[in-house]
Amino acid sequence: MTQMHQHFFKSDDLIKNKQSIEALKDIDDHKDLSGDHILWAHRALRRLQLFYAIPASDMSAGRINEKVIGDRMDACECYVMAKYCLEGNDPYGVLDWAFEAYQKWESHGRPECVDPDILNYYIVSSSVYTGFDLTSLLNLSGSNYQEYTEKFVFYYPLMKNELFELEKESAVDIMEVYNYFDGSEDINEFRNLCKHGVSLRTLTKYSKCRYQTNNLFYRILMPFKEEDINSEPLIKIYHDVLYDDEILKIKTMSLANMSDAKLKTGNDFILRERSRSGQVYWMNKVDAIEYFDALNTRIESFTGFSTKTAERYQIVNYGLGGHYFPHHDPYKKGNEHVKFGNRLVTVLFYLTDVQNDGYTSFPMLNIIAPAEKGSALVWNNLHMSDGQLCYESLHGACPLLKGNKWIMTRWLYEEGQHLPYNWKNK
Repeated sequence: MTQMHQHFFKSDDLIKNKQSIEALKDIDDHKDLSGDHILWAHRALRRLQLFYAIPASDMSAGRINEKVIGDRMDACECYVMAKYCLEGNDPYGVLDWAFEAYQKWESHGRPECVDPDILNYYIVSSSVYTGFDLTSLLNLSGSNYQEYTEKFVFYYPLMKNELFELEKESAVDIMEVYNYFDGSEDINEFRNLCKHGVSLRTLTKYSKCRYQTNNLFYRILMPFKEEDINSEPLIKIYHDVLYDDEILKIKTMSLANMSDAKLKTGNDFILRERSRSGQVYWMNKVDAIEYFDALNTRIESFTGFSTKTAERYQIVNYGLGGHYFPHHDPYKKGNEHVKFGNRLVTVLFYLTDVQNDGYTSFPMLNIIAPAEKGSALVWNNLHMSDGQLCYESLHGACPLLKGNKWIMTRWLYEEGQHLPYNWKNK
């Protein structure tokens, strides 16, 4: 009965999801694979491909490492993926998806949604640019086929040694391109943690768990479930601290007010999808006081810090490909809050379970935290001794391969806390 009850609420959430309803209506109205909604889906799929090193053959089959991540894609959808890759100047994506579209087109009875002339152009032109010769695997004919093939035969020997020095005269596998990820050491470690997930989560001498009352009388019968993750900076998980009725209320309040997540650069907020992709809602103070005053008390109980000067609750929804690349939560020097200082502690609540991915990753510490519904991940952003930045608190949200991830964050500021330093003189 409990499982049926949970399944009902999941279905009910999906039915009432405003974004889902609008997207499905848009697709029904158009009855084709065009429009911004398809472009956004394309970008999400390509981000996931490059980040997790998933070839088009696996992505179109809806699997990665024998794990199901989605529905199968047909020849028409693979063809559209190749088209958008071409428009985005992504020759490796063009080649990977065009070749996958060709194989499905051949095996599925050559559906009319795929134009063989254009498909041939995609494969030949991207072969010339990337240095991968896939033309020998094609069995196409058309008005322009001879012209494209002659150009390819002429240009390929001239360009193959100069372009990226791939040295693959008859290569078919382009995974080497996916396995190379252009990023800093921290970004590459972040990627490694996200790719391998819980298999990298190991116990250390700091790994401990306990029932915690924090010397509160009323917590003796219902203590906090506290789990130590790291000592410096301090990272802890508190399990089952957010209740189902609260989660439902939070999501209901947020759904109609979500907007694209942006990054702060100086005094401006800009949309930068490659660094952050998701939907955000900042809860207003009136709703926070009316509905979640008890939650503030709970946060103060398990963290030991005041919420009186805390930032407003931020609710974030990550869909397919949703992510947030590694970053620090505190503001840079000179941009701190005039009245309250900087973000001392982060309290991150998980509003949904996300199986196998959607982790919060700390690449400098080689630590990942799984997304478990109702739990709170808490960590220090600043050193408690002097208020300086904890560089190791660098963290990010792994790109979402499947499902939907909801989180709620609250940042506790320096002002109003019992600290050994005066943040105003810092």
